[in-house]
Amino acid sequence: MPLRQPKPDYRSPTPDLLRVARPLEELLASGGDGRLTLKDQRNSYGCTPFPRPALLDFGSSTASSISQRAYARVQAAQAQMWLDATQNDPLDVFDDYVEEARHALRRHLGAAGAEVVFAPSGTDAQLQALFLVKALLGAPLTTIIVGADQTGSGTAHTAHGRHFSDCTALGAGVEKGAPIPGLCEQVRTIAIPFCDETGHLRTDRQMDAAVNQAVVDAIARGEKVLLQVMDSSKLGWRGPRTACIDAIAAAWPDQARIVVDACQMRLGRPQLQDYLARGYFVLVTGSKFFTGPAFSGALLVPGSQADAIDTIVAAPRGLGSYTTRHDWPRRWHGLREALPAGANHGQWLRWEATLEEMDAYFAVPQAFRHGILKQFAVRVPRMIGAARNLQLLTEQCGAADPQLSDEMRHRTIFSFVPQREGEALPLERAASLYRGLGRDLSGLLPSDAPDAARRIVARSCQIGQPVALRHRPGAALRICASARLVSSSWARSASVSEALAPVLAEVRAVIEKLDWLISHPEIYESETA
Repeated sequence: MPLRQPKPDYRSPTPDLLRVARPLEELLASGGDGRLTLKDQRNSYGCTPFPRPALLDFGSSTASSISQRAYARVQAAQAQMWLDATQNDPLDVFDDYVEEARHALRRHLGAAGAEVVFAPSGTDAQLQALFLVKALLGAPLTTIIVGADQTGSGTAHTAHGRHFSDCTALGAGVEKGAPIPGLCEQVRTIAIPFCDETGHLRTDRQMDAAVNQAVVDAIARGEKVLLQVMDSSKLGWRGPRTACIDAIAAAWPDQARIVVDACQMRLGRPQLQDYLARGYFVLVTGSKFFTGPAFSGALLVPGSQADAIDTIVAAPRGLGSYTTRHDWPRRWHGLREALPAGANHGQWLRWEATLEEMDAYFAVPQAFRHGILKQFAVRVPRMIGAARNLQLLTEQCGAADPQLSDEMRHRTIFSFVPQREGEALPLERAASLYRGLGRDLSGLLPSDAPDAARRIVARSCQIGQPVALRHRPGAALRICASARLVSSSWARSASVSEALAPVLAEVRAVIEKLDWLISHPEIYESETA
């Protein structure tokens, strides 16, 4: 990156210069809310800010530990930024690097006309979307959340303009659930889950009808509408259908805005580009399908909405606890000036890690990406279905448009309910099982335990954390395909079958440990109590 003219004033240590010089693993775990706090070198998802090459990792629907390749990139990025910051204003240097990341993300997604607003997480990005839609449309405003039972736990708060944790990503202590000044006023929320009031899954037609009625009712009350649609959820579900969304946008162009929750990033680039072309905002993260470290969120603002944002010169007082001016594009000068300055180095480095994973994924020929995900989608459900203590979830809500999905037309999340003696494990026990799966439990076995059992429980495995189910007993765990799985397979062999063989062997090893632990609950429950 070309340097600015050296400014000797900045060669002596400054707080910003010292912050970027912190240990890399400390930086990678900074600039997020409490979920990113490390305990025994792991965050709340069981992931580490350093590579774990021995980990059997199929948990991208929740979070991933950083790869060796991405770790090398962020090491180099941190060193280069520190060098540049010794010769120039550290905040100017940081702004340049964030702008480069913004361009790189647009390039990978084919979103040339969109603006990118960075955020510590997808949950934080929801607050940014609420702010912009409220600024564009005015109030009173109703936020309608589709798939509310399959989105992040913080959405119930962000949709109201309320704090979703007791500490913000920028380190401000707040009260969870309390109003965010300047954002929460005249905002109401309607949740439309995939399950109806009786606990049955809605059909696509029923979901469309429920969403449309909620919008009609809000408009009739004289309210504006932020409609947050789902593509896709923790279980890979979608809703409502595109025709329903388009009809709402066409019927109320001055009263409604569409925000697409694509935080899982399990949609084709043509679909994402189509959303933006229709004027829909899109929430994304780098930490799900693309396996960047948690947390790395962004709000994609369509070009058709960006011009109107040029005129915004004020921001809610409470928003400055969540975002700084460097998260926002330089073209929105007035809005940036209304926000505090400050470098979130952790957020930037996590996006650098994601961009490295994107580089590797999109360097793989599309035919191979298609082939590996297709075969994974064929083989893994069979393996789960054959396990004695796992019940595959076959139900799906919504469907991707095959014309716009590229290789993402194939399922990449495979959900199952762990059960013992035919009884589904409740959420609490599924959570204990999840935590036990991620640890070496061999030290808890009796001294006379068979070597085979010791090898099984010694494995460290990462899968998607449990999701509570409303339409049936128990909770769902998830085995997932990811961008890293695809790029690593390509590096191994150009033959899909040869490249996939060791991946499937790892899936078998994960399922074997799951089956063993479910049959021996005294082991994992004592470890995770």
